[in-house]
Amino acid sequence: MSTRHATLLAALAAVWGGSYLLIKYALDGFSAAMIVSARSLIASAVLFAVLKSRGLAPATLRDVRERPKWALILALTAVAAPFLLITFGEHVVPSGLTAVLISPASLFVALLAPFILPSESIDRRQGAGMLLGLAGVALVVGVEAVHTLSEFLGALAMIGAAFFYGLSGFVVKGRYGALAAVQTSWISVTIAGLLTLPIGIATTPGHTPGLGAIAAVVVLGAVGTAIAFVIYYELIAGIGPARAALVSYLAPGIALFYGAIFLDEKITAAAIGGLVLILGGVAIASRPKRAPVKVAQPAAASA
Repeated sequence: MSTRHATLLAALAAVWGGSYLLIKYALDGFSAAMIVSARSLIASAVLFAVLKSRGLAPATLRDVRERPKWALILALTAVAAPFLLITFGEHVVPSGLTAVLISPASLFVALLAPFILPSESIDRRQGAGMLLGLAGVALVVGVEAVHTLSEFLGALAMIGAAFFYGLSGFVVKGRYGALAAVQTSWISVTIAGLLTLPIGIATTPGHTPGLGAIAAVVVLGAVGTAIAFVIYYELIAGIGPARAALVSYLAPGIALFYGAIFLDEKITAAAIGGLVLILGGVAIASRPKRAPVKVAQPAAASA
C-alpha cells in the first residue's frame, strides 16, 4: 500500500469515525429526520457535481427514470433506514458505542447470503465468526445498554442499521453492479433525502438551531457523506475492496476516541472487549471460502 493510499485510508477512518460525533452535535438543534434529509441532500449536491465532472450525470438520471422501484429500494436499505435508526438511536446511545454497534454489518451479509443467494452456504468457519461477532454485540448491549429501556432500544436501533447496511450490499451487487459507485451513491442519497424531507419538515424544531448544529449538519453531508464516498471509491480503485474495507476496523476505535475527548464519553472494558470480539468475528466470517481441491485424474481415465 502506497503512502498516498495509507493516508487516504486514515483520512476516511477519521471522517467516518467523526460522523457519529457530528450527529450528536446536530441533534442539539435539529430533529433526527431533518438531519438525515439535510445531510443526504447536501451529499447529493456534492456528488452530482462529481457526476457532471465525469460526464456520468445523464446516464445516472436515465437509470433512475427507468428503474424507480429499485432506486427506492436502494435508498431505503442503504441510506434512509440506517441513517434514521442511527440518528434516532443517538439520542440515548453514546457516539463511540454507536460505531461499535454498527461494526457487525458484515456479519449480516454472511447471515443473509444463504437466504438471498441459494447457492451460498455458511461453513463452520463462517459460523464460528458470526457467533464470535454476535457474542461481542451481546457483551456491548448487555453491559453497556441495560441501564434503561430507552438505551436498550437505542442499541437495537444501531444493530438494525447494521442489518440494513448488510442488506443493501445485495441490492447494490444484484442490481447496480453495472454502474459506477459514485452513481449508485448519488441515487441512494438523493432518493433518501427526498423521502425523509416531509418527515424532517414536520418535525422541524420550534427554535432556531445554533451555528454549531448547523455546521455539524453541513459537514456531515458534504464531508462525512459525500467526500467520504469519493475517498472510499478511490481506495477501492487503487488498493481493491478488501483493503479498502480495513476502514471498518479503524473507524470504531476512532469514534470511541472522539467521544471520550469531545463528549466525555467513557471508554469501558466492555466496549473495547465487545469491539475486539465483533471485529474478530467479522474478520473470520468475511474470509473467502477455500476452493475445493481438485484431484488430478490419470491420463487414461480422463481420456
